[in-house]
Amino acid sequence: MSNTVGSVANRAGRPKDRQLIKILFINITVYIIFNLMPAVMYPYQQIVQYQSKSLAQSQMNSFLMVSSPIIFFIWVILIVQCFSFPHLASKRNLDCNQPPDHPFIPPGPNDIRGPCPALNTAANHGYLNRSGITNFDELVIMQQFLYNIGLDLAIILATIGVALDGDIITGKLSIGRQSSKVPGILTTPSGLNSHNRFEGDASLTRNDIFLANGDDFTFNGTLFEMMYNESLNNNGLFNAETLSQFRYDRYQQSKAENGQFIFLPQAILLYAAATFLYEVFPNGTDMLPTINVISSFFGAQKTDCGEWIGVPERIPPNWIKRKTPYSAVDLNVQALKLYLANPVLFGGNTGKTNSFIADPQQLTIDNQTVNGVACFIYQAILAVTPSEIDTVVIKPTSILSYIIKNLDPIFGNQFGCPSTKFNLT
Repeated sequence: MSNTVGSVANRAGRPKDRQLIKILFINITVYIIFNLMPAVMYPYQQIVQYQSKSLAQSQMNSFLMVSSPIIFFIWVILIVQCFSFPHLASKRNLDCNQPPDHPFIPPGPNDIRGPCPALNTAANHGYLNRSGITNFDELVIMQQFLYNIGLDLAIILATIGVALDGDIITGKLSIGRQSSKVPGILTTPSGLNSHNRFEGDASLTRNDIFLANGDDFTFNGTLFEMMYNESLNNNGLFNAETLSQFRYDRYQQSKAENGQFIFLPQAILLYAAATFLYEVFPNGTDMLPTINVISSFFGAQKTDCGEWIGVPERIPPNWIKRKTPYSAVDLNVQALKLYLANPVLFGGNTGKTNSFIADPQQLTIDNQTVNGVACFIYQAILAVTPSEIDTVVIKPTSILSYIIKNLDPIFGNQFGCPSTKFNLT
């Protein structure tokens, strides 16, 4: 695991190194060009000095000689600022709304997108492969570079995605549907669209799989409007209060409408994911989860008729990431906060609506601490492996070993819950 962390950490620094090199190169180029100005102006002065000129022409030549280097310098500095420091340039209303090396490009007909707005946004800007086929290292680097996710949390999320929905041999993962570009031993891994692993019922803006003929990944404008309406009770902010209540509302809705509703202990990850709306998506300048920010990341657009429709997700204009890394500790604190504000039972319906049976494993009072919820999350992740994985893709024991190798140093060292603490048989 130490090799994995070190390797990923080294790769994570490369985009910053490239940015610094680019800034240095631009500044050197500007210096050279600016110092060429005298070489250009001197021959011009020699050519025109003996020509007969009117008073107005003489004054114009003098003005050009004095002002042209200054004007040229200001123009170049504005361009340099635009390319090197887009978040500063945006404050001066320059046309630099997006990083020049990561422009927004809508997905093509063969590009894959899925149920996660953060991953879709990253792919639409090229922080992930625009095809929608990514890998472990790219996922970890993207999370740090784009969203300022802490290395520990970035590794946790990438590990869960690859282990449960991708290929642990190559580290590849489809951020949406199944793809032949992600190999498997006997068959192709199902991708993030697969049900009740990374994706689950009672999603914020996606349908329950049983209620939508298997479509658990397409944006649902009605659900987004419900979430937006809930935010109006909190000054229009998608904050912890809004998300806790809306998570509870979606739970109750799915339990009442979906006879196959499943909300097992791993659904605690849905609370963790919901924290991104107010901890990761807001602009780092003010950290306010407003409708303008959230609708951009969710690809939600309001029509003239007042309906919300889905469009490709994108980074909001003039957006910068949060100033401090969002760590695994931060995530556990916020996920626990959301859950305890409106707690529910884990379990599922038995084929009919409102036929709910509770799961034996619940987030008890003893686990309602930062370390306790961390251990609950880890145990839930490990419990998914033998019961939910397609055994024809790869042996569950291999996936379990992969998860433990990557996550034991984090959950064991930081939160005191190594895998040996749990009964995995």
